[in-house]
Amino acid sequence: MSKIISIYGLPAAGKTTQAELLAKEFGFIQFGMGDRLRAEIESGSALGQEIKKYVDEGILIPDELMSQVIQSVGAEIKDKGIVFDGFPRILSQAEMLRVITTEIGMDVDAFFYLHISPEEALRRIAARSQDGGREDDKDASAVKNRMDVFNTQSTSLKDYYGSRGKLVEIDGELSIEEVYAEIKKHL
Repeated sequence: MSKIISIYGLPAAGKTTQAELLAKEFGFIQFGMGDRLRAEIESGSALGQEIKKYVDEGILIPDELMSQVIQSVGAEIKDKGIVFDGFPRILSQAEMLRVITTEIGMDVDAFFYLHISPEEALRRIAARSQDGGREDDKDASAVKNRMDVFNTQSTSLKDYYGSRGKLVEIDGELSIEEVYAEIKKHL
């Protein structure tokens, strides 16, 4: 099954968990933007150093840098399909993704919005950071910035995919298995 799927939601909504399940069951390429960005930073490349400035502040990476990261997947998408974990995050990225997918003769099949409350997101982030998790979860101001950016951008992105019949809203506070079952209903 070759599909282009995006999973979207607040930090700690379960995007990566669901993307991993989809990749495992259906053989999709799992494209975790956060993971790709962190790997690029860790590589020490010039692109990684540029990305690090934005990550450290908890603000969105400019589209031109995101495009460079996305285009690394290329033609594999047509063969295997892809699940984007936390991408796109803003309207301009959705348009960029539309251009990239159109060039390969495909389109985004579904945009899954995992809805959780801000309180639940903060609870999950705190738990994740205590378990030795991600470095960007340990800085309270960066977490606040990530959540603020999400809140200001989510409505327009949901409208964008909703108007194209691609938006699927799911209660992200359900169990992992229940969320996954809901996603599979819409594939």
